[in-house]
Amino acid sequence: MVNIEIKENVAIVTPDRPIADGQDAQNVIRTVRFQTGRSNMLLKREAFVPEMFELATGVATQVLKAFVDEKMRLAIVGDLYDCYQSSMRDVIFTCNRSNQVSFWENEAEGLAWLNKK
Repeated sequence: MVNIEIKENVAIVTPDRPIADGQDAQNVIRTVRFQTGRSNMLLKREAFVPEMFELATGVATQVLKAFVDEKMRLAIVGDLYDCYQSSMRDVIFTCNRSNQVSFWENEAEGLAWLNKK
């Protein structure tokens, strides 16, 4: 179901298939918690269906809500340039001001954020 690597006390997760909705997100969260006991997770952009980054689809709302509800801190890393040209930009800026979900260009930045108390 998921490949999990622990790096700097963070679960770096690669799902077998892209996360497409809130239920998929909850399944990944619960698997990571059960297998590792971690409450910090890093996912690459490719771990999500492309619709995640199109605000009108509602996928982002479902997926991000699952992480917030389950109290799993999440760093999403990857090239987000196209998101800054769309309505998703506001979601990214709002998330980056929170302590729950954040978007970063690379793994090192995501890990640093997740390890910051």
